[in-house]
Amino acid sequence: MANSTAKRLTFIALMAALASLGSLLTIFLPNFSMVLAFFLLITTFAGYKYGGSVMIITILISNFRTGGLGPWTLFQIWSYLLILLLWQLFRMTKISQKTWIQVLIAAALGFSFGFWNAIMNVAFYHLPNFLVYYLQGVYFDLSLCVATGIFYWLFQRYLLPILFKKVPEIAKRRS
Repeated sequence: MANSTAKRLTFIALMAALASLGSLLTIFLPNFSMVLAFFLLITTFAGYKYGGSVMIITILISNFRTGGLGPWTLFQIWSYLLILLLWQLFRMTKISQKTWIQVLIAAALGFSFGFWNAIMNVAFYHLPNFLVYYLQGVYFDLSLCVATGIFYWLFQRYLLPILFKKVPEIAKRRS
């Protein structure tokens, strides 16, 4: 039992480290990030608990690295948790078996990140106009949408089979 727990914790830690390292590869492009696609992949592979755990650790590491923690950290975490929950619900449908539909939904969820984050920012900071605030970030949402679609396709095609082969005991179920 302890061995299983150690494997699971090690998996979460290694995946969070990989996601944090991966985010550095595209840091020079505004919001063109692979981390959401990676979180979706981990959720697909091992389930919501694992995807959420990897995401929370990655966000905390990223915010420590880029300027500290604040209310925005919680907004990011809640936005990603909502997206991972929507992803998990999508994965329960029959249409989720088609790769191209997975890529489209992953991209759409990437686009929605800014919306969920904007709702929380507007409420917290008492900003006067949600639409103006949200529309200012649509370019960044589009960038995250494209990056998430591209990277999810790559991860699903190349990384997911490796995970199933190397750590089958963590896998939720074969997709």
